[in-house]
Amino acid sequence: MILLEVVFLVIFWTWAVSAVLFLRNTVLPKLPLPSEPAQFGLEAETVRFPSSDGLELEGWKIPGDPARPWLILCHGVGSNRSDLLDIATGLHRRGFNLFLFDFRGHGGSEGRTTSFGWWEQRDLEGAMSFLGRQTDVPERPYGVYGISMGAVVAILVAARDERLGAVAADSPYTDLDDSLGRHLGLLYRLPRVPFLWFVTTTYRLRFGVWPSRVSPRSAAPALSPRPLLLIQGAEDVRMPRHGAEKILKASGKPKELWVIRGAGHLEGYSLDPAGYLDRLSRFFESHLR
Repeated sequence: MILLEVVFLVIFWTWAVSAVLFLRNTVLPKLPLPSEPAQFGLEAETVRFPSSDGLELEGWKIPGDPARPWLILCHGVGSNRSDLLDIATGLHRRGFNLFLFDFRGHGGSEGRTTSFGWWEQRDLEGAMSFLGRQTDVPERPYGVYGISMGAVVAILVAARDERLGAVAADSPYTDLDDSLGRHLGLLYRLPRVPFLWFVTTTYRLRFGVWPSRVSPRSAAPALSPRPLLLIQGAEDVRMPRHGAEKILKASGKPKELWVIRGAGHLEGYSLDPAGYLDRLSRFFESHLR
């Protein structure tokens, strides 16, 4: 009897610790926007629009050359749309029309919780619907560029929505359950067994879906014949190269993997801004008409 009580207490407290550690990371402080488009010489309209499940989101609409495509830019977890202004400026100088927005729980958007890619798909859906209602936005496929969580959302939504005609994804995770297990070790030095089971179960209880369902690798085959550009830092320990290679292998054509030497997580742009922007621009110019 005492042994059963000890086993129960061990399991209970292991789950409790795992749940607290995980849930604490789903509620992030909203960082203020440290910069505005005007500081980069960009003329932008601040807009508010609903996600597909009704949350009010905030973004910037930045028109460029009317004859050029529209690109939607998706930031990573814990940041906001202002983090993409450097890249946005370079793309705008190349004539692209841009739409940047904050995911729920970030920047100027409503919400307090992040689901690391599941609920955030509704935000990208809302952004596309907003653009579709704009009289100055042509009815043709958009390009989407995302980093980290934003890259994951871009792949997941594009796999089932042909309004996205080309996807550039910098440092997506392969599957959410794999990423959760890796970050248990990176952030807390906890082993996957038994902690990952408790974390994935907590995710299921909190968000209504198992994290294995949040899988760019599983979604990737549905992208074809729309193109996919995967951008990967060779030294990224958070989203390792072998994960990008798994997504690439699962994808149909056209597809390409660009591995940047010496780059950690999301460091590719800072190592060579001009080269990064040139590669990104060529990709969208080649596949969006």
